Amino acid sequence: MIRRIQVDNFKSLDGFSLPPVGSPPLANFTCLIGANGSGKTSVLQVLDFLCYFMRGNAHTWLEGRGWKEDRLSSSFDSSPLEQFDTAVSIQIDPSAEAKWKVHYNLYSDESDEETVTLDGLTLLKAKDGTVRISDGDDGPREFSGLSLRGSALEVLQVAPAPSPLGVIKELFAQNIVSFEMFSPDGLKRESPRSKSMGRRGENLAGFTAGLDRSIQNRISDLMREFYPNVHRVYWDKNLSSQLFRIDADERFLREEVHLTQFSDGFTRILAIVTQVESSNASNRVLLIDEIENGIHPELMAKLIDYLVKSSTQVIATTHSPLILNFLTDDQARKSVLLLYRNSEGRTRSHRYFDLPSAKKKLGILGPGEVYVDTSIEQIAREAEEMERGASEAAGAPTQ
Repeated sequence: MIRRIQVDNFKSLDGFSLPPVGSPPLANFTCLIGANGSGKTSVLQVLDFLCYFMRGNAHTWLEGRGWKEDRLSSSFDSSPLEQFDTAVSIQIDPSAEAKWKVHYNLYSDESDEETVTLDGLTLLKAKDGTVRISDGDDGPREFSGLSLRGSALEVLQVAPAPSPLGVIKELFAQNIVSFEMFSPDGLKRESPRSKSMGRRGENLAGFTAGLDRSIQNRISDLMREFYPNVHRVYWDKNLSSQLFRIDADERFLREEVHLTQFSDGFTRILAIVTQVESSNASNRVLLIDEIENGIHPELMAKLIDYLVKSSTQVIATTHSPLILNFLTDDQARKSVLLLYRNSEGRTRSHRYFDLPSAKKKLGILGPGEVYVDTSIEQIAREAEEMERGASEAAGAPTQ
């Protein structure tokens, strides 16, 4: 599970921490709110970028968006424009939290430095082509003269999970799934069997077709809870497309309906449920941009309840107050984080219901009603004033 994200020089994320410094770590379900352009999607993007970096193909992340390297650099940082830093804290087990730090050079497509630390000990350090690993009882190992196009964790053999390095490698190499670029057309395509759903969801059919029958049956049962008229979900003999059977009633004939004939909301819920159910949910993270897109509010209430109860971590953005109203007051306090641009243009974060204006209203109003009743610009300024006061009290300059 991701507990904290710190970023320098990535778009508007400079000197950025989610959650804010000194605040409790991220909850299992995290909901990012804020005005357009506040940096919500950028948070999902930097985590997705790190997944590509882990696999050694970070350049394809930019190519897939049609972006040049300079699109990622912020205008605030004094460091060279082509470099940015990230530090992600990951829960290894209930009592241990490791930090993975990457100093990345966009133009060389290489990491200038990469470290993993745990309880004050350095488990991995990679710099200038030399990698030192301490992940076992046999003492540290050192490798030199390496050309690293991605993470040293992917290039070199490390102890598998549940070892700390193995957990980080597994999480970022295969268990973080971004829905940021998923499209309705992509999700409805027929596809051959695949080990992933693809950048735009284009392999949903082939991915689910290759899952164990027990997982397929569980997905089918869950989809029937969302859509009672779906008799079951099943996969054709060629494992290349998905068909659904509708229960006969006064409105529907008993027939097979192809995936392309279903609504955008149905395929989006199917994709989310498939990702939660397809592997070890406790080491999976879903990044969902504008989670409410294409889904009816009644179904969204069921989906939020399903995700909150799941052991899968979800980091989602939303502009919908309904999403907040589907959370209990206690869940909202832990889960809802406001992102805003400070007076210098940098993105900052603050727990929404720790802000006096929102905190005072919660309990009288529901979480979503508080969101509707409170000016997003006004509460962003309130958050910045609290940030400035905390910095002055600590004797540090406010950026």
